[in-house]
Amino acid sequence: MMHFAEKTNQLPPPAPSPLTLCEAQVVVVLENHCYLLNDGRVARQAISCLITPDVGDRVLSAVCQDETPYILHILQRLNLEQAQMSAPGIRKLALRQQEISVSATDKIALQALHDVEISAAVGVMHMNARNLFTTVNDSMVQNVRNYIGKADQYLLEVKQLLRLHGQQTLITAEKDVKVDGERISMG
Repeated sequence: MMHFAEKTNQLPPPAPSPLTLCEAQVVVVLENHCYLLNDGRVARQAISCLITPDVGDRVLSAVCQDETPYILHILQRLNLEQAQMSAPGIRKLALRQQEISVSATDKIALQALHDVEISAAVGVMHMNARNLFTTVNDSMVQNVRNYIGKADQYLLEVKQLLRLHGQQTLITAEKDVKVDGERISMG
């Protein structure tokens, strides 16, 4: 039986060096998802380490074949007030599951510099709140087939033009209807 080395007149490739795992502590947060560890190494955050490391975190790090140290996992964090999720170097992060639930006992904030889109293509979207505030700086467009609203009081203030138009329009009141203006045109 002929061995690899005899066939090619070369030595077989060296066996890969084993992965070296060690525990360390983050001392300084550097740029581009890099961190100075307490043992003097500069480690990169692995893509699969979705919680962004912070100063003081005890982490599990690995040195790969190319001698690049990576932070694989955060083992312990002293300050448990907040954590940030991030996949370093990835432009878009998507969650795909049949059902996803996000809940908070205090507050949820969605923020984007440009667009936010919420859609339920064939389902229902429910919004329940004690108070709902909407601020739009430019245009607000609503397209619906049926619009039903109920309120104890409904106040609408328009600075220039208010136009109500329909094939049939009804305005009813149980007591009074007041129309006040400098000029009133009917018909």
